[in-house]
Amino acid sequence: MTPGGRPDPPTLPSGATYPPLTISFLRGDTPDPHCTSYPDRFHAQFTAPSPRDPRVGRYEDGCSILVTPATYDEYWGSPHAYWMRQKVRRSMRDGYVFARIERDDYLDDIHAINTSMPERQGRPMSETYRERPAAQGPLPAFPCPRHALRRYGVLRDGHLYAYAWVYVIGEMCLFSTILGHGDHMKSGIMSLLVAQAVHDLMDTAGLRYAMYNLHASGTDGLRFFKEQMGFAPYRVTWLVGDGTDAARAEARARAIEEALRRRPSVAAHSGTLPAPLRGLARRVSRLIPRG
Repeated sequence: MTPGGRPDPPTLPSGATYPPLTISFLRGDTPDPHCTSYPDRFHAQFTAPSPRDPRVGRYEDGCSILVTPATYDEYWGSPHAYWMRQKVRRSMRDGYVFARIERDDYLDDIHAINTSMPERQGRPMSETYRERPAAQGPLPAFPCPRHALRRYGVLRDGHLYAYAWVYVIGEMCLFSTILGHGDHMKSGIMSLLVAQAVHDLMDTAGLRYAMYNLHASGTDGLRFFKEQMGFAPYRVTWLVGDGTDAARAEARARAIEEALRRRPSVAAHSGTLPAPLRGLARRVSRLIPRG
């Protein structure tokens, strides 16, 4: 049990995989072309072969996922959410509020946040973050709430002290850029930001899953934060959800087999194809000429 009372994340024997999840991007859930191109973009990114092993997508094994319950009250009221509740309540007592924001209204505050700490997760801030951000204009009117970008912030006295750009992709959302002001972290602003973003998306987009990069990414402190917010590592099968997933799996299995032919050293290492692809790969391998 972690110090905040949340169960420890799964510990797995060597060579084992994380608990499985299947998440759909709900491709084409409206006739608007955006609801097709948007899921395609993220599916390609998440399932692109890992540089280390072409059998596994870049964002498949060890994804940090929050599986939301049926209602936000269940998430908030869970005994395992004690640490989160304490942080959020402190933040609210200190006068911070959560809101959707217009990015260009807070360019000076975003710059102050970005430069408030010389390092994040043990690495120096890149030059991009040290420069004052340029205006980008308002977000477009997205055709549906399940394929959209949301900009959230934590404010006090008219100033921004934390922000997150969150991509909504079908059943899930991805916490992309997420930063807080170093001088205000102890007030729980990041817990307020994540918890209320999840709340908003459960209400407006039917959110079932939230993703926070790979679970092993970042420092021990970041992993502790993610676990206290309810995130845990999973092995994820990403579906587009439009009836073409079986054909896509077959094509991917063929591509993996071809990649293994070119990289026999990878095939010799421990590990297997993701479960949905194993049988396909075996059947398809017999069709690939060996020469």
